[in-house]
Amino acid sequence: MSEKNRLLEFETEYPKLYDILVNGVPVYASLRDGVNAALNGGGKAAVSGASGAGRVSIRRIIDGFFKIKRFKKAKTLVFTSSVYRRDKGRNLAAEFLMDKYPDTVVFEWPSRNVGFDFAYFGDALKNKYCPLEWYLVRYKLYMRFHKKEYARYCDECRAKLEEIFPESTDGSAEDHQRAIRYLREKMPDSYAVTIISQNIFKKLFKNYKNVENAIDFWGSARENIIPVLPGKPRSIELQHGLISPVHPGYIYPDFVKDLDTEFFKRKLLVYGDIEKRILTEKSIFSPEQIEVIGNPRIRMYKKFFGVEDGKRDLILFTSQPFEQDGSFTNYYGTVIPFLQTISEFISKNNIGLRLAVKLHPREGNEALDAYRKALPGCELMDRGSDLYGALAGTWLHVTANSTVLFEALEFGVPTVTIALPGYDPEKLFWKGVAVLKSPEDAETVINGLRDEKEYNSYLEEMKNKI
Repeated sequence: MSEKNRLLEFETEYPKLYDILVNGVPVYASLRDGVNAALNGGGKAAVSGASGAGRVSIRRIIDGFFKIKRFKKAKTLVFTSSVYRRDKGRNLAAEFLMDKYPDTVVFEWPSRNVGFDFAYFGDALKNKYCPLEWYLVRYKLYMRFHKKEYARYCDECRAKLEEIFPESTDGSAEDHQRAIRYLREKMPDSYAVTIISQNIFKKLFKNYKNVENAIDFWGSARENIIPVLPGKPRSIELQHGLISPVHPGYIYPDFVKDLDTEFFKRKLLVYGDIEKRILTEKSIFSPEQIEVIGNPRIRMYKKFFGVEDGKRDLILFTSQPFEQDGSFTNYYGTVIPFLQTISEFISKNNIGLRLAVKLHPREGNEALDAYRKALPGCELMDRGSDLYGALAGTWLHVTANSTVLFEALEFGVPTVTIALPGYDPEKLFWKGVAVLKSPEDAETVINGLRDEKEYNSYLEEMKNKI
């Protein structure tokens, strides 16, 4: 049975999981990644908390405290993570939304390092942005002084789960037992945090009575903010990563269409027709809910900066935060041998190419140490470096499952993928994508792509399929 069908079978057996709502938000929906992992081998998956991770910037706290009062007449609110950052000092996806929707203000979750703070305060349009650090301060204070209330919400959720999973379910199949244990452990906290976060945001945005559009762009606003905004504005979500036919964040069982909640009625702005087909044919969304807009960040990048024809001599590996997320325990130990083979092949054959590793924005820069030790002479790019500038000089993109595959195509760059146990690149991307199943494959595939005719044929096939 496929991963998707195993998850849907579990949900069909326990449909009342979707009835545990907080202001119309099915709390279970944010735990589907973890349930999916439990059903398919028990891998530990991270749970995205609503509290917002990251350091607290005093300067951004003060800036946000005053701005959140100043923007109360805005018609469009955008909620985004500061990690998905600026290119050449500009948040281009946000600027696209500013052009598309009237009177737009962008709210950013707390930053993760000084570099992101510097980019924020250096943005020429910073008067249209508002940091959400003030929320984080209030959240931490609330959690410190209202522990009994938090515990009460957790108990409330446990009671609901006991109705869904009585003791008799302990004799169910092993994979279902793993999923049930996972939900009993994680869901009470998620339920309590969602209630508390919504209560705080309801107070923060109580005077925002003119909002017509509320857009979630890596901001977890669909769960924590949009449901409590005054006036019930239209809920919109901007695609911010891969949407596949097995994505737990978008592929829901058919029965949820019968639930009277705005959560499943949100509008989605997607990159292309393939995403629209997935959402309408493989999930519960109607064509009227989907608008194809292309990749706004790339569209704006090309509009403002263009892409010059220059030397393309980079083999760019885009890393992933699997170990940080807890979804793959030996990620670096698995991918580094592939990269070592590529590095040795480049050096041995003197082919005029160079290897670079680019960290994911959610990877800690300490991950560079692992690559630095194993790949001497490799060019290393930290999590804040310019992705599109690198792609402009890239000959070949290599990844495990990064959505940079799609962005690379916009720059005329093909991708080959590294096989990881439990991940099927053909299911995530397309049937025919080159998969390196062993380090030795890297030399064979790269050598073959050095033939210009084969390289162009593979690139065109990718473009046509994707």
